[in-house]
Amino acid sequence: YDGLGRLPIFNPDDEGERTPPEAAALIEAVTAADGVIISCPEYAHGVPGGLKNALDWLVSRDAAVAKPAMLVHASPRSLYARAALSEIMRTMSFVLFEETALEIVLIGKKPPEMEAILTTAEDRLAMRAAVQGFATSIRGRT
Repeated sequence: YDGLGRLPIFNPDDEGERTPPEAAALIEAVTAADGVIISCPEYAHGVPGGLKNALDWLVSRDAAVAKPAMLVHASPRSLYARAALSEIMRTMSFVLFEETALEIVLIGKKPPEMEAILTTAEDRLAMRAAVQGFATSIRGRT
């Protein structure tokens, strides 16, 4: 989903028939997905506002209930955001996949450096293993 920046700020008065189209698209995407992978930076020891806003649009819906989810991070310093995001998502009834952690250090890197890191054999294998483990977990639930 690439529409975080287009989501209006969550307002419970705008749910139901008044749900903005951008929020409806997010809700539909999460509802239709077999699982959700979230990559989240940490800002001021917390979850960025745009991501929290997106999650708020899902709170009163069934989209998150029992939906498998995996968190991935680009910094080992994202402990606070990871803990906060895990708590938020568990409260929303997402089922967090935590068997395989995926954390590739990209903090402070420029795009060419990130690309070089993400194309190394070691990191490609780590990404593939994490996603395959998550997919296997999802298939095992059905």
